[in-house]
Amino acid sequence: MYCYVYDTFLSAKKYESELHQIESRLMDLGISGRIERLTILKSFKEIIEEAVKKGAQTIVAVGNDETISKIISFLPHHDITLGIIPVGPDNTIADMLGIPSGITACSVLSARITQRIDLGKANDAYFISTLKVPAQPEMIMDCGGYHISSLSEKNDISICNFSSEKGVSSSSPQDGLLEAIISAPTSRGGFFKKNRRSFNLESVFPFKKLKIKCSTDCLPIVADGQITIKTPVTVQVVPKKLKVIVGKQRMF
Repeated sequence: MYCYVYDTFLSAKKYESELHQIESRLMDLGISGRIERLTILKSFKEIIEEAVKKGAQTIVAVGNDETISKIISFLPHHDITLGIIPVGPDNTIADMLGIPSGITACSVLSARITQRIDLGKANDAYFISTLKVPAQPEMIMDCGGYHISSLSEKNDISICNFSSEKGVSSSSPQDGLLEAIISAPTSRGGFFKKNRRSFNLESVFPFKKLKIKCSTDCLPIVADGQITIKTPVTVQVVPKKLKVIVGKQRMF
């Protein structure tokens, strides 16, 4: 049984035609199911718990990266599969999983190629892709046997479970590890600006668990571009925690 969960932004009139086409295609494929819409009166947590009680085996997030970020923390507590139909802008996570946008995603859902992937966990919040950490001199990532810190506030610091960002090392969501990546932009070339080229130097630290601490103020750590968590934050990998429907063009 499928349960389709629509994010709030899909109530805009501009999505009406596309959603109608998607629903018709799902019916043609024989995988239509209950449709639930997120509202101020009904949270993702309530929707998922109710769907599981009624026998749903697959929760399909209809929306974008923000939708997946909001739903992801409630799935690992149930033996359930995640499907995705990307609609609207900002669908990087779906792209990494090989899922095309709109009506074409219905065929991927019907083919039902599943993979078990790792999730990252920051305190009590799960994330599928990346944590962004502010580069501050007072910030330390404690890995137990050693510490990691940034030498410059200009550096980009990411903790990746799975990422396709330019300049960020590829990370596999099936290796049982997370990667702390410090990227330092620099340049090389001649004496003239037109001869200079920009490079991105990376330091990569694979780990299973670390703690992010700051000796001054609480730093905001952002999970999957949506959820903000204040330091101190314990970050760890949870291997093979999520069963997800993927496409043939997935990036792993």
